[in-house]
Amino acid sequence: MFTPAQRLYFLFLFTLVAIMFLLAAYTAWIDPPVTYGFWSGVKHGFFAVQNGIIGLFSGRHYYAPLHTGWYRWGYWVGMFLIPGFLRISFEVLEIFLQEWLR
Repeated sequence: MFTPAQRLYFLFLFTLVAIMFLLAAYTAWIDPPVTYGFWSGVKHGFFAVQNGIIGLFSGRHYYAPLHTGWYRWGYWVGMFLIPGFLRISFEVLEIFLQEWLR
């Protein structure tokens, strides 16, 4: 049904998604009474999708209710790191597989 390369790709994708959800679950926890700044915004923005999905089932926050003005900028910076991180990861995987299959 799937070629070995496709199976490896799906395994890599599943592993990457699982790691991102585990990291979001334990490192990007948002405590509502705490005021967050720029670097916390970067971290929360990077894990915004994962925190949003986790929040659907647990009532967890994906955006800090108390924050500074710089938090919003950090949040957007973090949100734009996700596509760049994924693109670089897939490019590295492609180069690795091309060299490995030769």
